[in-house]
Formats: sequence, structure tokens, C-alpha cells
Amino acid sequence: MTVSKTKVTCFHDGECPICNIEINAMKKLDKTGNVKWVDIAQDKAALATAGLTYQQAMERMYVVDENQQLQSGVLGFLYLWKQLPYYRRIAPIIENIPLLLPVMEFCYGIFARYRLPLTGRSQLIN
Repeated sequence: MTVSKTKVTCFHDGECPICNIEINAMKKLDKTGNVKWVDIAQDKAALATAGLTYQQAMERMYVVDENQQLQSGVLGFLYLWKQLPYYRRIAPIIENIPLLLPVMEFCYGIFARYRLPLTGRSQLIN
């Protein structure tokens, strides 16, 4: 049996019920261990290794790509999706349809801004 080397690290909020639905679905697909899943609610110390603060990680979803570069928002999702079956077919579509990426980033920005109140949690104070 060969062990796959983790290609990307995904920092996610394990206390967000909306986020957990998607993250848990992706975890089930990650049968080869391409992704290191870091729940920032349980492992705040891991953020420092990526140069992130807890505040930053709560404002957007972050991924460290295979080149150890930090990606966030929709770009973070794209790097993550490229590691997973089924999702990897979506990434090139998003990257190649003109204006789709900025539209998705705009929509993600709205979600990210309001996800805490949407889930009954209080906003973090800057």
C-alpha cells in the first residue's frame, strides 16, 4: 500500500454547520489523502504555520496549495477541488468561462461576510 503525500492544506471552521456540509462531503471523496483538513476551531495553532491569524481564517476559507502558496476564497476552493474526484472536473470550467470566477468570488464574499449570523453565531470583533 502506498501512502499519498498531502498536496494541499484546507483550513476550515468546524463550528460552521453550513461549511461542515461541504467539507464533510469533500472529506469523504479524499480517499487518497491529498488534503490535510485543519479545523481552525480545534487547532488554532496550525494557522501560525501558514502565516494566518484566527481572525483572517474566520473571514475567508484558506488553502495552502501544493507550492506552499496561500490561496483564499474561490481560488482556495479551486485548488482544493483539483485534489478531489468529481470536483476536479468543475475547476477547469470555472477557470475557463469568462467572468465566472469574479462572479463566484463576489458571491462567496457575501456568504463569507454573513455566514456567522446566518448560522446563529456572533460576528468576530476586529
